[in-house]
This record gives sequence, structure tokens and C-alpha cells, in this order.
Amino acid sequence: MGQKVSSYVLRLGLNQTWQSNYFPTKKKEQACWLQQDKLIRDYLFSRFPEITRVKIERTKVELFVFVYSPNVSLITGESNDNLDQILTKITDIVNEKKTIVKLYLNEERKIYSSAQAIANDLARKLESRVAWRSLQQDFLRKVAAEKEIQGIKVRIGGCLEKGGIAQRKKISQGRMPSSTLDSLIEEARTEANTIYGQIGIIVQIYKGKEKKLKYAN
Repeated sequence: MGQKVSSYVLRLGLNQTWQSNYFPTKKKEQACWLQQDKLIRDYLFSRFPEITRVKIERTKVELFVFVYSPNVSLITGESNDNLDQILTKITDIVNEKKTIVKLYLNEERKIYSSAQAIANDLARKLESRVAWRSLQQDFLRKVAAEKEIQGIKVRIGGCLEKGGIAQRKKISQGRMPSSTLDSLIEEARTEANTIYGQIGIIVQIYKGKEKKLKYAN
């Protein structure tokens, strides 16, 4: 079962936390906030593909959006012009005058210790038509240098070469105990749009065993 279900959903509440935290008091608010949550995430990930994570927290009055990316300068722009556009777009999605939107940008310094950052980097290199064999060797060398990662598994499907035939490639290194719930496994999915078609990428990294989360009352 651990190999068929998403590793994040399977460990949610054990050693993985929720990406959205809010507690609506009415049923109408719950449906509205969920729809706004999806629209905000779709907008951010479509405009900035290098984003690795988006966390949303909100109260009755305030909406907090935490954005994680390896390169924050690409999001802000040269003179922070993009920040105003992002804030205006999020306020238009929320469409509530009383709600105050606050945006926080966090930098992911270690690119090869985040599953989504690895997937985005592979997609960017495949779109720039880097040869798969050289990309595979360089990828394994960089992952092996990270002490935090104890195992990695990458699955790629699509047309990787000029032949036009879809292929499935798999890279695995180290351990990947997907059946044990105390193992901390990050999973990421993305797509690379190449001239030969779309290539699907799934990345899983294993960071050792972690105890259950302790929630405060």
C-alpha cells in the first residue's frame, strides 16, 4: 500500500504537516476558502515554476502566504515589481475587503535536499535539451554529496530522444522504505514540456526515520 498511495498523504499527521492551516466556522466559508486556496496555488505554480512549496494560513482578518523557492530574486524581479502584481492577484482571488493579504518569501538554500526542487531542476534541464545520459550521471553525483538524503528514486516517462518512442526510465540510489510510516519521505511531481512532447517526472527522497509530531493543545 505504501507504494501505491502518495507518501505525503500516507504520513500526514505522523511526520508530515498540512500545507494549509485554517479553521472556518461556517460550511460556506469552508467551500469558499478551499476554492481560493486552489486558485492561489495554481496561479503561483503556473507563473513561477521554480517554486518548491506554498503554505497558506488564514484567520478571519488575515491571509498569510509562505512561498519557498531556491531563487527568490526570480519571483521578486529586479525592482520588486512582481510583488505588487502577486499581491493584487491574490487579493482579487480572495475578493474580500476585510481580509489583509501578507506574502512571505523563503529561500531554499539546499536545492538537492528538496524533492520538488530536484524535480524542477530535472524538468528545466530536459526542456533545455540536455542529453539524458550526461544528465543522469551529473544528477547522481550531486545527490550523493548531500548527507541529508539517504535514498532517492526518480521515475521519468515520455519521449526522451529523437526517436519519438515514449520510454520509462528509473533511477534509484540508497534505501527507500516506503512501507514504514516512521520514515520521512518527500514526493514531488512535475512535467517538462519539450519539443518531443510532455515528460512526466516523479521524485522521492528518503531522509531517515523521524518520530511522530507532537501537537500542542
